[in-house]
Amino acid sequence: MIQKMKKLTFLVYHKEYDGFLQSLQRLGVVHIQESEDKTVAERYSDSLTEKKEELVHVNQVVQHLQSFSNGVTVQGNGNAGVAMQYIIQADGLIDSLKGNEQEKATYQSAYEILKPWGSFKRSDLSKLKSVGVNTAFYKADSSFIKEHPEYEECVVSRDKDGVYFVVFSRVGETQDVKATPVELPGFSLEQCSENLSKIEKQTASLLCQQKDLAESHLADIIAYRTSLINDISTLEARVNTTLVADCKVMVLEGWYPVSREKEIESYLSSIKTYYEVREPLPTDNVPTLLKNGPVSRLFERLTVMYGFPDYNEWDPTPIVAPFFTLFFAICMGDAGYGIIIALYGLFELSGKTKNVPILGEMLSGCGGMILTLGIATTVIGFFLGTFFGINIVEAGWISADNSVGAVLAWLQGKVPGTSYSIQMAAAIAIGVFHICLAMLIKALLYTKKEGLKKHLSTWGWVLLIIGSVVTGVLALTGAMSESVMTLTLICIGAVSAVGIFILNNVDRVAKNPITGLLINPLAGLYDTYNMVSGLLGDVLSYIRLYALCLAGGMLGGAFNMIGDMVGGDGGAMLIPAIVIYVIGHIFNLLMSAISAFVHPLRLNFVEYFKNAGFDGKGTGYCPYRIQK
Repeated sequence: MIQKMKKLTFLVYHKEYDGFLQSLQRLGVVHIQESEDKTVAERYSDSLTEKKEELVHVNQVVQHLQSFSNGVTVQGNGNAGVAMQYIIQADGLIDSLKGNEQEKATYQSAYEILKPWGSFKRSDLSKLKSVGVNTAFYKADSSFIKEHPEYEECVVSRDKDGVYFVVFSRVGETQDVKATPVELPGFSLEQCSENLSKIEKQTASLLCQQKDLAESHLADIIAYRTSLINDISTLEARVNTTLVADCKVMVLEGWYPVSREKEIESYLSSIKTYYEVREPLPTDNVPTLLKNGPVSRLFERLTVMYGFPDYNEWDPTPIVAPFFTLFFAICMGDAGYGIIIALYGLFELSGKTKNVPILGEMLSGCGGMILTLGIATTVIGFFLGTFFGINIVEAGWISADNSVGAVLAWLQGKVPGTSYSIQMAAAIAIGVFHICLAMLIKALLYTKKEGLKKHLSTWGWVLLIIGSVVTGVLALTGAMSESVMTLTLICIGAVSAVGIFILNNVDRVAKNPITGLLINPLAGLYDTYNMVSGLLGDVLSYIRLYALCLAGGMLGGAFNMIGDMVGGDGGAMLIPAIVIYVIGHIFNLLMSAISAFVHPLRLNFVEYFKNAGFDGKGTGYCPYRIQK
């Protein structure tokens, strides 16, 4: 659901504008509309760019300190006024660490080159050269010495990479050695070791200083970042101001949700500024604020991943939520995995997953959605008859003789009279329903938005597809005879053909009936080709639900089989078997979860949104307010 908005226009005397912006920011309700007048934008563009660049820099400092602070929690409010000296200090530490890393890489590389040659003094090579002896270092394959035994006495060391040897020659003498010459660094192995040890100690000291800085002054830096964000917000408000009356009057336009009208009325009654309030026009670029129920709200972030709906569009979240949940549960298809996912969701809601590597940050704030997905996976996984890769019917956990076991066994069987799996047929049936629902929603909403006359072709397709599907289902279940089905399909086809081929562009027929009746059928044929080819591919895409469910179940069963083979009757091999079970199912769970997220998301973003006519090109509601 999209919340209703109203537009506010303020006219403020230029000397009172600073105080007005401060009061509007404290209110924190109005979304400021972008101004078409760029006069003010030019005045503040340099300052705004500078502030944004500084914010990027401060964000990098904060992230760096947080990543090196071993989970330090910022306590209390910081002092933004003293933060700059600590930002400079942090920059110095960061630069020193980077320099140490580069220096360490240099010495580490030199150490690896010098290691095969052992410890020797560089001054000895200089002494040899002073008496007319050159020293050359070579590396070759292990077979080189066998082919050239004259170099056997020159070998310094051997390893898996080859053989290392030294060749001495008089100055001016040319050596034709069929091996790779090695250029040694300008320092010794001992110097490399000493420098590496010194760098390690310096790095440890720098990391300790960073931790101390994070514990003592990270709150100050975060407070400065917050003040910087508020400054940028104020500058952006100024940039979107229009100047009138010889720059004496400042015009600012914005939007507020009707649900917060009482706050707006109270604010407007407390200021002496001229204002106007009006309803949005069809041509307005109105920001979008979503408002959904407690369950659908959990899935709003999925909709926003695609894009905010336009204000005059529709919010697909109430449809995305149940279908994404169903698709995810089918793709996972394992009750045991569902329990693990639900438990993770509970832990995330309780704040116990913050320090979990990768997942803790990536899934932050998704606890409610994860819990919902876990519960759904547990239920669907039970009906699919799988628990950690074990077929609960075949394992005898539920007898096939009782009603529940009979249902589970039936769901794992074939469609009567065919070789097709019931689960695969169910996936396709769900896809057909999903697409039909999308087309129906598109027809209803676009008709409401633009009128029936412009969408007679859309209604023709809706009638043809949904009518045919319903008629076919009634005929298959025996609720409709074959003769009635034939007559019904003929009527549906005839009525649909009028909308698709004749009335797909009513205005064209009204302007010139002859031209319209010639061009409209051709346009209808082109639309038919696109629709048929597109729908066929869309429906087949839903087979991936069955395929992913089958793949996850088979992989889980394979790990169980390997574990059983290793464990045997128990004994000494029981622990390796348990390791295989645990690692195998963790791997399968993670891989299945990735697939179960990506592919259902695709089915909603591509197949559903395309057929529902959802563009997602709206602007999210972002009020001008003080960041805390």
